[in-house]
Amino acid sequence: MTVTNVGNGCTDTDEVVVSTDKPVVEPDVFQPACFGDKGTIYLGEISGGTPPYLFSYDGGQTFSQQSIFPGLEPGFYDVVVQDAVGCEFAAQLEVEQPQVFELQLDSYVEIEEGDSYQINTQVTVPLSEIDSIWWNPTQWLSCTNCLDPVAKPETTTLYQITAVSDKGCEDSDQILLVVTKSKGIYVPSAFSPNGDGTNDELVVYADPDKVTRIKTFLVFSRWGETVFEYHNFEPNNPAYGWDGTHRGQLMNPAVFAWFAIVEFADGTEQLYEGDVTLMR
Repeated sequence: MTVTNVGNGCTDTDEVVVSTDKPVVEPDVFQPACFGDKGTIYLGEISGGTPPYLFSYDGGQTFSQQSIFPGLEPGFYDVVVQDAVGCEFAAQLEVEQPQVFELQLDSYVEIEEGDSYQINTQVTVPLSEIDSIWWNPTQWLSCTNCLDPVAKPETTTLYQITAVSDKGCEDSDQILLVVTKSKGIYVPSAFSPNGDGTNDELVVYADPDKVTRIKTFLVFSRWGETVFEYHNFEPNNPAYGWDGTHRGQLMNPAVFAWFAIVEFADGTEQLYEGDVTLMR
């Protein structure tokens, strides 16, 4: 600025700095706690500038009188706060994507009756970040609040694990443990009824702890004729085996078919079948 004395023509010059009072904002970003959640940006902490203020989270393309923007997807947002005389505050803020909290189990596993199985749960966060764990059902599990219990189910069971992280995120997964019965019986693939005292009868062998009885045991010739039949007997006894005769006559060497209906200790039944070679 320059001042001139009109009487004597003297002048003097000085400088004055004029500054605008722009709004200053301390923005808050409320980050989503769990994967898939939305974030919130708050622009209400303002000093300076001339109210009222307008607010934008899309770089000034649109303005609103609301200073809070909820339901934001993860990503970067160019926020603008504009005061009544057009002065602006601008910043870029990020709504972060939280780590996925996920449990993963094998969906289907077969185990033999009486066996145990170590369930292995894969999780995407450290164990220290898990707040609680529970299983449903809890029957036949070595622990009910751990990731990797040992299961020894007596019947086929669908287990579900649920866990909650220290941030309140929850996830579940399931595993179907299918309990299968072991074959339970053994019938030789060949026998030699020649009177030498070794392998002279076709015998049904079984684990007596698992098999109660053989309800039916039939042997057929290649033409479908029944050459041997016995019912309701205990396994492992040569007295109930086939001696290679039919109607009192020795059978010639050949391949025969057999089938057996087996009753297990739990009362269930199962049909087995196979072939046997008669040797002389």
